[in-house]
Amino acid sequence: MSYDSYGPYIVVIMLITFIGLYAWVLSPKRTKGFNEAANLPFADEEKAKEQNGDIKHD
Repeated sequence: MSYDSYGPYIVVIMLITFIGLYAWVLSPKRTKGFNEAANLPFADEEKAKEQNGDIKHD
C-alpha cells in the first residue's frame, strides 16, 4: 500500500488528535493548573525581591 491509500486516514487521525488536544486545553478542570503555570515567572521575581529586601512586610 502507498501513501495514496493511507493519506485520508492520516488526515482523520490528525484532526481527531487536534480536537482532543483543543478540548483538553480548554477543559474547565485544567484552568487552575494553567493559571498557576502562567504565574510561575512572577513568583520567582517576588522571591528575589524578598531575598534582596525590596519588599517590606508590615
